Amino acid sequence: MSGESETFKNIIADSNKKLSTLKILANFFNHPDLIAIHIRTKIIHNLFEGNKELDINKLDLFHIQFTSSLIELFQKLKRMKEQKYLLISDEIHINEGYIKRLKEEVTVNTFPDEVRKHSGLMCAKLEEAYNILAMGGTAKFIWTEVMALSQQRCAEFYREITEQQYQKITMHMDAAVYQNSFVTLEKKLAGKLNIQKFKVKLVCGLEYKNHPLEIYEFVNSNDKFIFIPDKKSFYLLDDTQLRGLDISKNQSNRKDLIDQLVNKNAVLQEQLNTVKTSLKEDVEKVMESYLAKISGVDFLDDLQNVDEQTNILKAMLNINIK
Repeated sequence: MSGESETFKNIIADSNKKLSTLKILANFFNHPDLIAIHIRTKIIHNLFEGNKELDINKLDLFHIQFTSSLIELFQKLKRMKEQKYLLISDEIHINEGYIKRLKEEVTVNTFPDEVRKHSGLMCAKLEEAYNILAMGGTAKFIWTEVMALSQQRCAEFYREITEQQYQKITMHMDAAVYQNSFVTLEKKLAGKLNIQKFKVKLVCGLEYKNHPLEIYEFVNSNDKFIFIPDKKSFYLLDDTQLRGLDISKNQSNRKDLIDQLVNKNAVLQEQLNTVKTSLKEDVEKVMESYLAKISGVDFLDDLQNVDEQTNILKAMLNINIK
């Protein structure tokens, strides 16, 4: 085999390797300009492979001046994006594990039954407190059962509120009260409780920095009152105090965490869908310039003029891929 034939064979083989690499990169990034660059490079390769009268060294020069630098740039980008893809995928997978476990825990939730039981208990305890205070007695009021729900369930179920909200619903300085060393009951609330036959239900539990609160309403009216465990006290609430406060039924904080993780995974999935295909503006511009150059009618005749090629190469080398 002559030296020229050997050179031709080697350059064509090396060119095919570069085309294969370009195809892998084009498929990975799925960017129209990179796909077009692969196609145009393939056309240039075919032109030299099918026309041995052309100077095969020009194909080698083309790859040296253009293809090699482009491949190097996009291989670096590919490695970076693969790492990012794996990180995002791992986070989604870990979140899904937490979601599954938390859903299993929420499924066995007995809190609604506990609330109903607690509401019935509070009806009886309020009547007991009313009778003690109405009689002016000093009989001891036992708090153990009344406190059980907040002590056991506050961390998971009671809704967190701000300091301002806490102050707004717990300040009752001017309220007239019945009081002894065991319990404080607002007089207006005591009257309503008596009229309504102490039929109340727990609306929701609130919490501020480990200070639980419970909001109740009368079964036969929308009037609401607050139980402040720290102060062993009960006061009526008006609409002004409740304005802007979420007093909907409590749900497990685990459910809130599930929702947060599901939403987080949706965002991560969006990132995952675009992480491989999104490119920085300077990369886009280099590709556009590169494609325009190798698509020019007089491109092959101009291969020996390295000024513009050098500018494109410098642009590739100066790109910060991070």
